[in-house]
Amino acid sequence: MKPEFTYIEQFINRIDVECPSCKAKAVVTSSPENRAETRFTCVRCGSTKHWIGKENVFQTGSSIFNSGGILLGSPIDCYFKYPLWYQTEIKGEVLFGYNLEHLTYLLNFISSKVRERQSNEHGWSNRSLESRLPKWMLSAKNREVIEKKLKELMAKEG
Repeated sequence: MKPEFTYIEQFINRIDVECPSCKAKAVVTSSPENRAETRFTCVRCGSTKHWIGKENVFQTGSSIFNSGGILLGSPIDCYFKYPLWYQTEIKGEVLFGYNLEHLTYLLNFISSKVRERQSNEHGWSNRSLESRLPKWMLSAKNREVIEKKLKELMAKEG
């Protein structure tokens, strides 16, 4: 029995991205206690940048690009809006992960033949990652190809 829910915010403290300058794997690091300390760093070309945005303001949707908040659930990093390092297309849909931990979580969840959701002492969480995954990812007919693509992404060199 699963005691707690998993939320997408758990995976945004270290995000692997494509450097906009040299196209190498770079990283965005953030502190959950103070998102104002968020920083982009590329070891290959030395590019760095500090994030200036609204601390711990989580939003979804396209209006975020002008609001300074933290964009969740898209194949771009939620601070600087750089493309994620781990992303691929499956049947016209984008499969992505913020980092290896996120990809591992997705692989374990998708691979499960029985995906039971459990409530906790506070009830159900509609914000949980399990409840927010798109239907195409949850479909048994897509399981094999999604597992294959997740493993390919996990093996991607930086």
